[in-house]
Amino acid sequence: MQKQLMDEERTTAIGLARYAYEYIEAAMLVERNDPTATHISPIPAYFLAMHGIELTLKAYLRHKGMTVKDLRGPKYGHDLHACHRKAKELGLLSIFKELPTDADAMRMLVGLNEHQGLRYIKTGMKQFPLWSLVEPLAVRLHQAVAPEVGYKSFNITYHH
Repeated sequence: MQKQLMDEERTTAIGLARYAYEYIEAAMLVERNDPTATHISPIPAYFLAMHGIELTLKAYLRHKGMTVKDLRGPKYGHDLHACHRKAKELGLLSIFKELPTDADAMRMLVGLNEHQGLRYIKTGMKQFPLWSLVEPLAVRLHQAVAPEVGYKSFNITYHH
């Protein structure tokens, strides 16, 4: 009980936004520092970006009053789709202009990470979104959520 209360007090929207920022920043560094990259970006870049998106959504959800217990629970956990759906229910689209390419990138990331597919080798065909869709989604989402929760964000602009 004591640990649960501490988690609720200590896991803040600002803290989640900070971790999200760092994961997205790390994803961009990994992606840019791979001289062997051909048509797809390094798998760790996708994983880091996806986790940054998840943490951004959770920062928004925490800001909107969701408990840490719910965010960690079976309904949301690492389910990017569920977090995204709930964030939209709670008004995310009033601060974030979602583009059709964002939905495509999100759907592909969710598919890639089924059964922890971005963390562990899974055989079979995979469909990777272009990095040029993933990075802008992660950054723009963070840019929308961070000011809401009181944290800094990226100083980058993407043209669509």
